[in-house]
Amino acid sequence: MSLLRLLVLVFFTLIPTLALAYDVLLLQSMHDKGYDEAVRGFKRDYRGSVRRIVLTDYADFDLTRITREEHPKLIVAVGDRALEVAQKQHATPVVYMMALNAKPRRPASGVSMLLDPARYLSVLEELGCERVGVLYDPARSGAYVKRALALAGRSRIRLVLREVHAPKETPAMIASLKGKVDALWMLPDTTAVSPGSTEAYFLFSQAERVPVVTFAEVYLSMGGAVALIIDRYDIGRQLAELAQNVLDGNQQDEGGEPPRRAVTRTNEGVVRQLRLNSLAGR
Repeated sequence: MSLLRLLVLVFFTLIPTLALAYDVLLLQSMHDKGYDEAVRGFKRDYRGSVRRIVLTDYADFDLTRITREEHPKLIVAVGDRALEVAQKQHATPVVYMMALNAKPRRPASGVSMLLDPARYLSVLEELGCERVGVLYDPARSGAYVKRALALAGRSRIRLVLREVHAPKETPAMIASLKGKVDALWMLPDTTAVSPGSTEAYFLFSQAERVPVVTFAEVYLSMGGAVALIIDRYDIGRQLAELAQNVLDGNQQDEGGEPPRRAVTRTNEGVVRQLRLNSLAGR
């Protein structure tokens, strides 16, 4: 074989390898506006090479084969489904974001979708509330509520807790808080807050004249008083820093760290109607 033919053969043999050379495999559960926003934030701050795969684009997806053939240094899982799939392989470390019900099979670092409960308690104190009703599913939000209880113990807030184990239990549990709370704190818990039970929070709010402090802006239009909203773009940027630390070989804490940035929105009409302290300046 001539030297020229050998070089041509080597060149074409390397092309696929070079084309697939990247550091981070970004595995996204599905096409979703919120996921896309977080991914934009990630790409804004992560300077290495990235290959992005959206799971719903594939009828048959073999992550083990991809990691074996393409050797990514890190997998970034975006969403619960992506995290579940990513942890079925063992060759590549995984970090995650935008996974509301993150329960990693193995220790993993990431950015949670749950704001530090101290932020909510601070808002409730500013509103002038003391007795705060919280509905939660222990299987989904037990650890979060436990942390909230510990923090509330250092403030004048008293949490009045109600466990729910199925969405249908929510209206009755809210009704059991009649006369016992000054506010409702709505958690991003899909058992406690579901399409069939959401209205119960705001009917209770109107009847008892207590505010609902929530996690999503959409609930303000339904009668919520204050929403503390995660910043998805900044979550992506926060995970980019964490990913780089992992790639640099630095030890990371297991579990999801809370988002570092929150946006506060208020329904001023409800705040005035309920004669709450203003949150102006937040």
